Amino acid sequence: MRDDTERRSPGEKPDLDALIADMFGLNIRGIRTLVDLFVRPVNVFESARTFDWNSKYTPTMRLAFSFLTVFSLLSFFWAAEDGVLYQTLFDVFSDGFADRPEAPPVADWIKTMFAGYNFIYPFTYMLVHSLVGSCLLIWGNGTSWVARIRLYFCVASIGIAFSVLSIAVMPFISPSFMWTWTTMVLAIGFAAYLLTYGRGMRGRFTLWGRLWRAILLAITVTLTDFIVAIIAGTAAGSWAEFRLA
Repeated sequence: MRDDTERRSPGEKPDLDALIADMFGLNIRGIRTLVDLFVRPVNVFESARTFDWNSKYTPTMRLAFSFLTVFSLLSFFWAAEDGVLYQTLFDVFSDGFADRPEAPPVADWIKTMFAGYNFIYPFTYMLVHSLVGSCLLIWGNGTSWVARIRLYFCVASIGIAFSVLSIAVMPFISPSFMWTWTTMVLAIGFAAYLLTYGRGMRGRFTLWGRLWRAILLAITVTLTDFIVAIIAGTAAGSWAEFRLA
């Protein structure tokens, strides 16, 4: 695999890196960006303030959307009929639809709702988080709104990466453990937001200055995640009702 900053000769045949980019929109440069966000986030944060990311990193908005695409591609994990999420929602909506004779079959409703959610969620996530990120003034004086969005997604991308990884565990979770697992994932994501901001902004604020800003950012990203899920879920549910009416 080669870095996408390397010059490609005309007519060069596609390689493994090109195949990975075809499948997931990622390449070795994107993987290096993610690794550095975990290992040395200050380097990525500083590059986010330059025009071209120092020709070293993948723009974090693109990285986040790539992870969201992977999330959608892995829907056979989290939306499978024998999966914990499907079974949990089936039980919930079976009770809710019991008093609605006109309601569609629960299985059909969930299947259609999942399909709509799978399509709506990535775009809703990018739009809502971009708006929030552009308004969050915790990056230091003189930081442009574009840089604020870039830096915000430096942190948000970590949470998306954890969410994608958590999907692989879902087939092994029982319905009774669903909410405990969800709480654990949220707690890990919250801690990751704190640490990524605190380490990425090293040298720009005092320890206390970084701490309260990191807490504010972690709360903001977590609440925005909930808002995105509610918007996407409501829209997907309305779509299912419309399709199955």
